[in-house]
Amino acid sequence: MTPGEADRSDLHATGDWGAVDLSAVWEASRGVLREQVLVIERAVVAGIERRLDLEEQREAGREAHKLAGSLGTFGFEDGSLLARSLELVLMSTEVLDPAGALAVSGLVVELQDGMAGPLSAPPNAPTADPISKGRLALLVVDADAHQGRRVVEVASGQAMRAASVVTLDAARAVIATNAPTVVVLDVAVGGDDDVSAFLDELVRDLPGTATVVIVGRAGVGERVEMGRLGAQAVLQRPAAPDVVVDAVSRILARWDARSTVLVVDDDPTLLVLVGELLRAEGVAVETIDDGDRLWASLEAFKPDLLLLDNDMPGFDGISLCRAIRGDDRWVRLPVVFLSGTDSPGVVGEMFAAGADDYIAKPVSPDDFVSRVTNRIRRSRAQAARSDVDPATGLPSASSFIENANRLLRLARRDGRPAVLAIVELDPPSPSALATFGRLLRQATTTADSVGAWSGGRLAAVLHGTTAAEGESRLRRVVGAARGATGVAAARVSVGLAACPEDGRDVRALGAAAETALGRALQATGDAVEAYETLGQARAVLVDVLLVDDDEALGTLVVHALSGRGFSVRWLRDGAEAVELLDDPGFRARVVLLDVALPGLDGLSVLRHLAHAGRLGPTRVVMLTVRANEGEVLEALDLGAFDHVAKPFSLSVLMHRVRRAIEASGDDGGGGRRPHDPR
Repeated sequence: MTPGEADRSDLHATGDWGAVDLSAVWEASRGVLREQVLVIERAVVAGIERRLDLEEQREAGREAHKLAGSLGTFGFEDGSLLARSLELVLMSTEVLDPAGALAVSGLVVELQDGMAGPLSAPPNAPTADPISKGRLALLVVDADAHQGRRVVEVASGQAMRAASVVTLDAARAVIATNAPTVVVLDVAVGGDDDVSAFLDELVRDLPGTATVVIVGRAGVGERVEMGRLGAQAVLQRPAAPDVVVDAVSRILARWDARSTVLVVDDDPTLLVLVGELLRAEGVAVETIDDGDRLWASLEAFKPDLLLLDNDMPGFDGISLCRAIRGDDRWVRLPVVFLSGTDSPGVVGEMFAAGADDYIAKPVSPDDFVSRVTNRIRRSRAQAARSDVDPATGLPSASSFIENANRLLRLARRDGRPAVLAIVELDPPSPSALATFGRLLRQATTTADSVGAWSGGRLAAVLHGTTAAEGESRLRRVVGAARGATGVAAARVSVGLAACPEDGRDVRALGAAAETALGRALQATGDAVEAYETLGQARAVLVDVLLVDDDEALGTLVVHALSGRGFSVRWLRDGAEAVELLDDPGFRARVVLLDVALPGLDGLSVLRHLAHAGRLGPTRVVMLTVRANEGEVLEALDLGAFDHVAKPFSLSVLMHRVRRAIEASGDDGGGGRRPHDPR
């Protein structure tokens, strides 16, 4: 028996899990699904008869995409795979010829045959073991097994899914596969340190879970201490099972009150299925099938969570998410994507746009419901904790740091620069801080973050901004503050540090920015200072500058390089590359330079660098699909170090990059040499 199995042997559970009849939803949806198949069939017939156009073919591909998600959710895995195959063929940029359409018709026939029968076994059908399903309302942790079972039985009588365990390790084993809404903990289950550690884990790892603590004496001191540890309610032993369950019911009523989910998806079958699954959990659901109605629906329903389909005609989900995050009214609204792909590039775009989570189609009913309801509860728990700085109305220091680290991770992933700035006002009056914070926020974009910092100061992360650009932007804000009521009498000092040169996370950048702020505070009047090594201005140095406008390839290369410890900057335009490489404050050990670029082609970029004497120790590796001999020789004559033809192996490219860095023979004046774990 494994340790996890040993933990679970102490567990007692009960509950009603048959909330949704997928068979009924299947029967109600078959008409829509048949119509989607007919759209595909008509396109195939048109292809056989040589009258198919590209728009009709791609419309059929979009219907196949919807079918792939719906059929997989209903448990028709073979049908989902067939629909996915049809999607790949029909979304091609070339119109099917008669022979190709005839071959595709066989897939359509298989798909129709597979959908002919009833839904005999819904996917993820409820079993007798609710513990494995991740939909637990109540977990009781009590060394008295009999008492725990009595609480579970009373909870079951009130339609709660509940379980009980007798040890903290058993509780951890359950929580590892479930996210209970409420944990009832009798502190007699372990020593003081063990119980405190367990409660700390709940607060840290499960912010959407409430805790009811049972103690031997519920005096003021005990209640204050348990509240400090995160408990929402404190009961005194002996606590009758109905008293315990009443306390849990009050928390659940408050936790789930008026939960509303707005779903945006152009697949009518999925809208019906998602609505049924969530309504069975007591969640109010509103559905719309196009993005044009999104803002009116947000205003009308004020949802607790937004479910967005990623792939819709008109406005795609990622664009809508960016727009939502740019609107102050909805910037904190939890957004969960429904996506037919789990491609790392697409998923990365979702999170970069501001998504909180994504759920891949086909949807697993139990996993879907659990993730949506738990996301709502976590959002409410986080909102209940103060994440707004009362002096400025900006995000609190803890909220700012969390968001800042997220932005810095995105910057490193995309090979883009970023700046962390710390602002101190003297005197630091609440009105001056609030006014300057508002000015700073107005001067930033939705890709930046502004918030409180320790010691009554402000901070900002400017995404995609170099140290020089950051200095310029912040000087403009300071200048604007001179004429602002409440700030005019205050002296403004700003220290900033650049990522990745001065650090890669908030902790390291914060230390560097604090050092720069110290110099700014020594100046007379307002001052903006950037971090400098040993008091000497130093050039921005990166290991690799990638210049390529292929988003998919660029994302892959940046991930591969940064994962091997190299610092990376990524540009998509040749003219931008010339401007950056002409800047004496910037240096790259290696430039990976695509030939076919917008703005200015790669050979022209290389020619400019050679004639301007800007190559120096920098090694240029050309990337091109046009690997003819004349072009290669021209690049080498101009000073290119190497040439790699597309498509290339990543391992080969990494080897060429390492060789180029070694050949550069320059560490940028004390710069770091990355360690490459091969």
